[in-house]
Order: sequence, then C-alpha cells, then structure tokens
Amino acid sequence: MPGSLENRPKVWDYETVLEKIGYGKTQWILLLVSGLLTITTVAAQQAMGIIVIASQCDFHTTQAEKGVMMATRTAGLVLSTIVWGYISDDVGRRKVLIYGTFASNALQFSLMFVSDLWLFNIINFFAGISVGSVPAALYPYLGEFNIPRHRAVTINYSTMFVTVSAIIVPAAAWLILSYDWAITLGDFVFRPWRLMLLINLLPGLIGGLVLLYYPESPKFLLSQDKTQEAIEVVTWISKFNKGKSIQQVMEYEEFTLKSEDPDGERLLANSQGIVTKIVQANMPLFHKPHRLNFILCNLAVFGLFFASCGVQVWLPDIVNKLSGDVNNSSTVCKILSLPLGAPQNVTQEDCTVHISSKTYIDNLIVGFAFLLAFSIQGFLLNPLGRKNVLFAALAGAVLSGIFLHFIGNPTGVLVVFCLYILLPGLCISIMIGAIVDLVPTHLRSKAVSFCMSMGRLGVIASTNLIGVMLTPYCNTTFAIFTSTLIVCIVIVRYLPIKNSA
Repeated sequence: MPGSLENRPKVWDYETVLEKIGYGKTQWILLLVSGLLTITTVAAQQAMGIIVIASQCDFHTTQAEKGVMMATRTAGLVLSTIVWGYISDDVGRRKVLIYGTFASNALQFSLMFVSDLWLFNIINFFAGISVGSVPAALYPYLGEFNIPRHRAVTINYSTMFVTVSAIIVPAAAWLILSYDWAITLGDFVFRPWRLMLLINLLPGLIGGLVLLYYPESPKFLLSQDKTQEAIEVVTWISKFNKGKSIQQVMEYEEFTLKSEDPDGERLLANSQGIVTKIVQANMPLFHKPHRLNFILCNLAVFGLFFASCGVQVWLPDIVNKLSGDVNNSSTVCKILSLPLGAPQNVTQEDCTVHISSKTYIDNLIVGFAFLLAFSIQGFLLNPLGRKNVLFAALAGAVLSGIFLHFIGNPTGVLVVFCLYILLPGLCISIMIGAIVDLVPTHLRSKAVSFCMSMGRLGVIASTNLIGVMLTPYCNTTFAIFTSTLIVCIVIVRYLPIKNSA
C-alpha cells in the first residue's frame, strides 16, 4: 500500500508549473500577437475618421451619413462583446479569437469592393460583431499564459498597442492617400482609401495566423476537466521556452495538474439560452451593495468615451476643415459653420477630395501625445492618488472645452483639442481599474465587459451627435461635451475610489 502511494503522480498547481518553466518565447510572442490583434480592433475604427473624408465622393455622403459610417462598427462591438465573453468561457478563448479574427478580416476585405453606402454600413456592422470577440477573449487568454506576478504588467503592455495604433493609422493614411490614382473596373472605381481597409486588417491577419500555432489556454482546459490536454499544452510551453521536456523541468517522470474551479455553467448547452443566462449573471451588479457604485461607474465611463473617443474619431474631418482657414485667426466654430459634407448635386467626376497634410500631422501628434501621457500617468498614480489624478485630468479637459470656444491661433487650437481628447481618454483606464476594486472577484469580468459596452454606446452617441449638430450648432455641440465632463467630475466625487491601486 505505501508503495502504491509513492507511485502516484505528483499533483502540481498550474501556475507553480508555469513559474518553474519561466517567462520565455511563449509569452513574448503571445504579447506581440495580442498587440497585433489590438491594433486591428482599434485601427479600423480610428481609420474611419479619415475614410469618411476620402470616400465622400464615392458615396456622396452628408455629414449625418458620415456619423453613421463611423458608428456602425462600434454598434457591432457593443452588441457582441458581452456575449463573446460568455461564449469564450464555454468553447474556449483560442477558438473565439481565431474564428472572430478571421471572420472580421474577411468582412473588412469585402468592404474594399462595396460601392453602396448602406451595404458598406451593414457589412461594417457585422465586422464589428466579429471583432468584438477579440477584447472579450484576448485578455483572459493572454493572462492565463502568465503567472500572477507578470499578468498585470503583460496586459498593460498589450493595451499600450492602442496608442501605437493611434500613430500607425494617420501615418499609413498619409502614405497611401497622398497619391491620387484610380483603377476603373466598369462602374466600380478602386481608390486609395479602399487600400487603407486592407492595410488595417493586416496586423490582425498576421496575429491570427501566428495564433493558429498556439494551443488553448491550459487554465481553461483545467476548468473544463480536460487535465490530460492541459498537461500536453504545458509540455508544449516547456519545449518552446526551454527546449526541455516538462519532466526535465519539473524533475518528475510522472505528474498531473490540479483541477481548477469551473468557469461557470456551459451556456451553449443550457436550455435557457445565452441571453437569459447573461442577464441572470449580471443581475447581482444591480443589487445592493454594488448597485449605486456600479451605475455611477457606468455613467462615468459612458461620459468619458462620449467626450473623448467620439471627438477623436471626428478629429481628422474637423482638422481637415480647419486647415482651410486662410486667415489662421478664426475660432473653431467660425470655420466649422461652413458645410462640411460633400456637394450633393455633382457627378463623381466633378467631386474632389482634398486632405491636408496638417490633418495627418495633427493626428500623429495626438497619437504620440497619448503614448507619452500614458507613460507619465503610470508614474503619477501612486504618489498623487487615482482620485486626485481623475479630478485633475477632468478639470483640465473642462477648461480645454471652454477655451475651444475662444482660441483662434492654430497652434493653440491643436493644443486645446489634444487636451480635450487626451485627458478624458486617460481617465478611462483609471475608471476601469476602479470598477475592478468596487466589485467582488467573481463579478469583475462581467462588470468590466458591461462598462466597456456602455462606453462604446457613448462613442455611437457622440459620433452621430457630431454628424448632425456640429455644422449648424457648433458651440452647442462642444458645450454638451464639456457639460458631460462636468457631470463626470461630480460622479467621481461620490465614488469611493481608492487613491492607491
């Protein structure tokens, strides 16, 4: 009997095994893959601000129709992200990432050849639904290949690729749209802006192809009682990182992995359906003691996305219009009082599109400013406190919004616009961190997914509001955004946000 006990394989915790293997090629390449997938997810939306200008002669869009073009992909993201998160807990993170990435790439590729505006919007909407799988499954997948000590830092570096995208998009657009060429195939004309759609999907395509060589998350497999498959994945990680078998690393011929607690009910197999289960799973967030704080957090995140991301999407169109100010002394709203849409009673041959180099330069400046600001913010959060940083950033954004009505100097306008977009954008990551602190562990993923969906609703609202109101009611439009930021300050005042993480 004692002999049989000695022959039993030793049971190890997965994260202990992962720590013994060490950080290596598996994690570094997966971090790069996550960055590529993040770039594709964000770039398609950011590039739409430039594409709506470049495509206005092909689609003969009005200002309101431009707003709809910008909002369709975000609408797909809003409707799908929460559902994708639950599906990834059911069928696996890797499957959701691969199918979602390749489906969104295929849909975006088809957009290159669409000549009807509403068909373009419909396909873009479904592309948004597909790409919603990336934020839902990527962070759990990435995190589960890292030990807890490395997890937060790795995910932080992955999110930094959002700012990289803000630099790549205007740079690529400047390179591609600087050339005036057209390929005519019957009634269809292929112009440079269509090539941008291809460039934007390439990072995701590359990331998806690399991901084909990666296995499913061992932690997910353990939560599904697939211990042997999890051991095979750990063996793969060991050989890839160290070139050694897992037995050599662990110094045990036979071992097994400790089972994980189940990730939750298998939603796809439940007769109630996914939607019903999602509603039931989220209901605790709207009951005491979490209800008030969670609702306030959602309102704040909605307002921050509304004020920052919505204006950022429209920035190329606004800057392109401002570049036509020959006097270099008019305020923003005096310049924008002129119609921004393409002429409606001209033929395609008569219509011309001019995108000033200033449009690309100013957007590049905003991208670099985000990258620098995120780096600085990391050093300020602990000494100053998260709540104090939120107050300072929001107050600066409100002041920028007020100055926007009066400044006429081009450099001053750029600085103010940059702060108006940048400061609320920096607050988003702090608010998401606060949400994690304000709800218990088993509700955190649900809370973050729900709040991010509310934020994207804010982007849809602001892009359409600007499309309809900016030209006839410019000062009122910016006053609405500034008032929203003031409401966010009041909300932050009453939230019990800890000053240290």
